[in-house]
Amino acid sequence: MKALVSCIITTHNRAELLKKAMASVMAQTYPHLEIIIVDDGSKDHTEEVCRAWLKQDQRIHYIQVPYAQGANHARNLGIQRANGKYIAFLDDDDQWLPDKIQAQTQTLEQNKGLFCFCSKVLVYVDREDKVTRRKVSVESRELVFYEDLLTYNWIGETSKIMVQTQLARTVMFDEQLTSAQDYDFYLRILQRGHHAINVKEPLVHIYIHPGPRISTSAKKKFQGQRRVLIKYYKDMSQEQKKRQLHHYRMMEWSKNPNRNTLFLKKTLTLYPWWRNFTLLKRNVRTILLGFRLRRQLRSEALNKEYKGTA
Repeated sequence: MKALVSCIITTHNRAELLKKAMASVMAQTYPHLEIIIVDDGSKDHTEEVCRAWLKQDQRIHYIQVPYAQGANHARNLGIQRANGKYIAFLDDDDQWLPDKIQAQTQTLEQNKGLFCFCSKVLVYVDREDKVTRRKVSVESRELVFYEDLLTYNWIGETSKIMVQTQLARTVMFDEQLTSAQDYDFYLRILQRGHHAINVKEPLVHIYIHPGPRISTSAKKKFQGQRRVLIKYYKDMSQEQKKRQLHHYRMMEWSKNPNRNTLFLKKTLTLYPWWRNFTLLKRNVRTILLGFRLRRQLRSEALNKEYKGTA
């Protein structure tokens, strides 16, 4: 008998995007699914859409949270409700390719694994929901261990993973984190001596859009990243500590205009980022974003001053 997989979709006020995410679940080639939609206090027509689905397919379950408590809380509710041997998460603004569940279930069953992830296609869209660019992202490692993950989140978004239900229940998501909750979840899984199997096929479309995302909130991102950095700092090598601290401070400088050029110079000396092409690209992009923010703020201040004297 084939393993049942619990597909947990978390959503908040994005009924139209949810329809697309749900369509990608319904199109899966693997038939042994239960679909758990956790509605995190939506105020749009999400409930109406979900209630209609309940009448059409008995595999679908709907959990309605009275008021928004965050993605971590929503995922934990889904984990508690899951009946499958494995759990696969899907954010309401992402989409699975048809073979995603089939490929990951087969990988875990054949390798007697507990945790796996796949590659992704980054899909950039504009405010009119038109695709402007696509980029395939493939991690080269066959397996990812705790020591690897301390350097960087090589696994990525929760929409890419599949995990044994019993293991997920043992770990759960940290509801106190404002960001980096996926990274923390993976670290605590691997900290127990497990490893993540890499299914290198790009099986998920991760949409990068101008809508609300935790990653666009600078304050939340700083808080979450800082807590994760402190939490696992003692387990990191000296090189990992320098790299993580460098990454955190670069991110902070780019989003925090109170950090001056001296802060940037000191941050750039923390780690030899120029030796790594990925870090080189990321730092150049971060620096450009930081200077763009500062130029924008200066322009706004000058306009305000001009209007005040006019």
